[in-house]
Amino acid sequence: MSSLDERPLPTAALLGAGLLMVITVVGVGAIQLNKHFHPAAYAAPIDSGTPIASRELRFIDQGDGVNAYGGHVRVFDAITGRELPQLRASDGFVRAVLNSLNFERVKRDLRAPPVFQIVQWSDNHITVQDSITGKYVDVGEFGAGNKAVFLRFLPGKHA
Repeated sequence: MSSLDERPLPTAALLGAGLLMVITVVGVGAIQLNKHFHPAAYAAPIDSGTPIASRELRFIDQGDGVNAYGGHVRVFDAITGRELPQLRASDGFVRAVLNSLNFERVKRDLRAPPVFQIVQWSDNHITVQDSITGKYVDVGEFGAGNKAVFLRFLPGKHA
């Protein structure tokens, strides 16, 4: 015989805990639905001054890796079609950023070729943007080394 058999939990405490769970689930669901129907209200605006350099790039995964962070990725200037140097094996951060931006495309069932714009802002932020979905990643928030990986793709930049 356990102590719960002798002294059961108070009904008010159980009802309070259940009500708290229901309120939490309903609240989170309402926010997610609102995000789905009004995504612009939840997107953080890019407030980094004015763009000083940008380039549209197309990344093509060769599919020869063993996981999402392996294999070769060919990089092309989306305007000229010129191929740029491939990503190095140590450029897993680029793959992570591209995967996060591609996730939104897959979620929305978008089949347009993935072209991303890399922008350097006047306050030296670097963003990678998907003009189709409106999503972006501020790669400057992940450290100078990760920022430099994208900076090298901008015209006249070599990091």
